[in-house]
Amino acid sequence: MKRYLRLFRAQTAPATILLVLVPFLHGGGSPLHALILALYALLVHWWSFGMNSLHDYLGGWDKVDPAKAHHPLSTGEIKVEDAIRVVHWGLPALMACGVFLTVMVSPDPVWALVGLCLWYAWGMAYNLGLSKVSALGFLPISICFTAMGAWAWLLSHQELGYPGGLWLGYVFFTILFQISYSGFLKELEVKERSNILVKLGARVDVTWRGEKVFRPGYAWVYGWTVKGLNFQFGYLLLLYLFEFWRVIWFGAFAVLVFLFLFRLTQPRDYDRSEELLSMSLEEIATIYLPLFMLNPLEALILAGFGVAYFFLFNRLLWRTAYPKV
Repeated sequence: MKRYLRLFRAQTAPATILLVLVPFLHGGGSPLHALILALYALLVHWWSFGMNSLHDYLGGWDKVDPAKAHHPLSTGEIKVEDAIRVVHWGLPALMACGVFLTVMVSPDPVWALVGLCLWYAWGMAYNLGLSKVSALGFLPISICFTAMGAWAWLLSHQELGYPGGLWLGYVFFTILFQISYSGFLKELEVKERSNILVKLGARVDVTWRGEKVFRPGYAWVYGWTVKGLNFQFGYLLLLYLFEFWRVIWFGAFAVLVFLFLFRLTQPRDYDRSEELLSMSLEEIATIYLPLFMLNPLEALILAGFGVAYFFLFNRLLWRTAYPKV
């Protein structure tokens, strides 16, 4: 089981679970349906990330990436044929379950199903190679998660409306930064064709002492622009749902978001392990910021669950406090 959880990159599942549960609970979704939805989001995350791992290996990219040498397909812990059977039986089954869940729960199942189909289609496009061969490979996964956000919103709302649109904008720029800045930053030494940071002049230099140094070039402008737009959508949501406790929650996580943003965009010594930790904390802060959309108890429960799950699974799977990927 552990080897498949590694294939599924199971440690990052709270990101998907929270991005689904927040809009659902904001619309008054029932606790029972929320539990079912959390389990569904967990399984979809596992299988879809498993598909990404599988096809990155089949495409040959992970075979030449030393950072992926410990992954179960690279080590031979999982046979390729077994991984194909598990992933490609599981995903269609989960899609069918998603259709059933949508029809049973959503007050507007037609548009919710549109969101579900777009989520599936754009995720497939990303996983099957666009993430590696296209200079705009980060767009399919950003659209994928935005469609997921629309689906989740419409499971408990009659329409998207103004706040729904703000939520989708927040999700889009959250994933855009995560993939096209943080994701490319950790792979900077591989210099993949789709790495936009390399095109913006970012690089890792090696000093005469053998130390690695990150030079951001113009990539810092890109990072601050994307995260700034991300923050703006969150701020507009705060204004729409204004309450005093929400301002405190928003302010606390906004400080963390920009603290780690500064860390990720400045010139510095480059240590991939430290980069992974900083990226993880930036992602957690960004995903936790819009929990102000819920009541305080719901926000605290989801925040506690996310932190506990993330660090527990990282310790279980990789024996570190952050994803070893």
